[in-house]
Amino acid sequence: MPEKRHIAVVAVVHQQRVLVGKRASNAATAKGFHEFPGGKIEEGESASEAAVRECLEETGLHVSIDRQLDKTLTDEGHFEIIFFLGSLQSCANPEPCKPFKWLSRIELAQCTFPAANGFVVNWLRNSLSTIQGGS
Repeated sequence: MPEKRHIAVVAVVHQQRVLVGKRASNAATAKGFHEFPGGKIEEGESASEAAVRECLEETGLHVSIDRQLDKTLTDEGHFEIIFFLGSLQSCANPEPCKPFKWLSRIELAQCTFPAANGFVVNWLRNSLSTIQGGS
């Protein structure tokens, strides 16, 4: 049985918008699905540290972790995904690297996420207007 892989993901909220990317049509997994920044937790790294690092690598944006939102197993338990809520660190230009962009609650509702993201996506759809997420 393959070793369980641990993934850290951060849903970054800024001015009632959430940072979302879209996977390439030739991606190894979840082709064409929308996603939040995240990736594998490296040895010696906490889940929140991995989420911050992956967000910087994928989007060019510095974030801080506010709290954990969810933890779920996928693919017959081969992946454990830990979801965090994050805020943008102070920066003059919060423009993310492509394919990431800031989406409103209405735009978020039109996205197609992998099933493992269900709880977080639904929570964001219901809560986005009440989360401050920086100025």
